[in-house]
Amino acid sequence: MDSKAPHNDPSAAARQHVARNSCYEISYDSVRNRLYFNILGYWKNNDSVPEYLKDWDKALQLVSPGFTLLIDMRTMITHPQQLNTLHEQSQRKMRAAGLGSIANVMPTDRIASLQVADIIKRVDVPVQDFVTCEEAQHWLDKTMV
Repeated sequence: MDSKAPHNDPSAAARQHVARNSCYEISYDSVRNRLYFNILGYWKNNDSVPEYLKDWDKALQLVSPGFTLLIDMRTMITHPQQLNTLHEQSQRKMRAAGLGSIANVMPTDRIASLQVADIIKRVDVPVQDFVTCEEAQHWLDKTMV
C-alpha cells in the first residue's frame, strides 16, 4: 500500500455491508467502530422498507458503545410524515446501543433538509451537518477517543 496515496483509507477493507437495497445501505467499519447509512431517493411508505428496523438490529449487534454514525442523505427526497416514526424508532435503538456522535451529509432537497433537521433535534448525541462525506468523516475521526 502506498502511504502517499491521497485518499488511502486503511479501514475501507474492514467495512462490511449489513444491508443494501433500493432505499438505503448500511455498512460497518470495525476499525473506526462506525456505521455508515446512505438514504437513497424517495421512500413511499413503510412497505418500501419492510426490513428497516431488522437491518438496524443486525448493524447494532456489530458496534461497541461509543460508536459513530455517518449518514449520507444527499440523494434523499422528502419522506412522507408516517416514516418519521420509523426513523425515530431506529434512533432510539442506536441510543440504546451507545451511539456517540452523528455526522449528517445533508440532502440537496430543501424540504428533506428541513424534515431531517426536525427529526435530528430529538437526538441526544453530538450531531454535526456537512456538505461532503469527506468533511463528515474527518469530523467523526476527530471525535474518536
